[in-house]
Amino acid sequence: MFSDICSLEQLARAYYRARKGKREKARVCEFDFSLENNLIKLRYLLESGKYIPAPYAHFTIYDPKTRSVSAPAFRDRVLQHSLVESIEPLFERKFIVDSYACRDEKGTHYGAKRVKKFLMAARCKYGKQQNVYVLQCDIQKYFQSIDWNTLLFIVAKTIHCPKTLDLIKKIVENHDSTNGKPMPANTSSCQLDLFSPSPSIEVPPVSVAERKGLPIGNLTSQLFANVYLNELDHYVKETLQEKWYARYMDDFLIIHKDKDHLKAVRDDIRFFLKEKLKLNLHPRKISIKNVREGVPFVGYRIFYDHKLVRGETLIRLQRKYRKRQKLLQQGKITENQMQMSEASVRGHLKHADAHGLYTFMTNNCV
Repeated sequence: MFSDICSLEQLARAYYRARKGKREKARVCEFDFSLENNLIKLRYLLESGKYIPAPYAHFTIYDPKTRSVSAPAFRDRVLQHSLVESIEPLFERKFIVDSYACRDEKGTHYGAKRVKKFLMAARCKYGKQQNVYVLQCDIQKYFQSIDWNTLLFIVAKTIHCPKTLDLIKKIVENHDSTNGKPMPANTSSCQLDLFSPSPSIEVPPVSVAERKGLPIGNLTSQLFANVYLNELDHYVKETLQEKWYARYMDDFLIIHKDKDHLKAVRDDIRFFLKEKLKLNLHPRKISIKNVREGVPFVGYRIFYDHKLVRGETLIRLQRKYRKRQKLLQQGKITENQMQMSEASVRGHLKHADAHGLYTFMTNNCV
């Protein structure tokens, strides 16, 4: 496995995936300028055991909520793509069907369809007059709370190659930052270290002292986050034997006709997360509601016979659309880029019963 990760063929494929959508960025261009030498150097570092992730650059995004993001160096992005190519299939076969985040042929639309199917199945089984409830939970500060020792133990149950495990450990445990050192004004792009990201002044979203947290900017973090909560998935499906369970990253739900049963399940899950995974449920994001009110999940409000766009999702779409319109008027984006934004909006709305909503939104977001 490790030899595949280090091979020039796989690193080259990883490079093309890593640069997708970023071909015009300076660091990608610089890496591409000496592509063969950079890939050979990366392979040498891996095979000699000298590879260490470069310092991260940290920044904050505020939409839809505030998140601290750690950006790895482009070289490290390439390596992570190669690593994921080798190890993801091994984990994929262990994932349950109803885990939707960051997986091929899954995602938000697939998740919404599955939950709608669950509601239809519950209605058919229990009848129209029977109340059916949904337990919805969210994990508090999920990425920041993932315990390194627990994660590495879980990973080692699937990955048995010692060198690959050592590489994963380096990615999980090394979190040096650029420490906010500014670039000298006379520094040219050619003088920058290609193997380091741009500096920044944000605080890293991990705690090295507590051995907790995964950087959101890492490709591996998406996979490891799914691997970590796969333990919960199997606990709910196999031990608690819940039939209608769905999870999108750290947001999950269970559908059942008995509210008291869902309360007991909630307590079981809280104990399991605390004892086995060292995680906590978000105290303000736990609810048990009648499904007649609709199930808010993956950007939609889902009913047994239709789906609506969630209000907060629609507001966010409108805000982004207005911003893009202003950028177009100012000449900061092209007409083609604006059309791509419109296609993105249509893509979300077409999966809901939102006839006329796109026309109304585009006509009233000027």
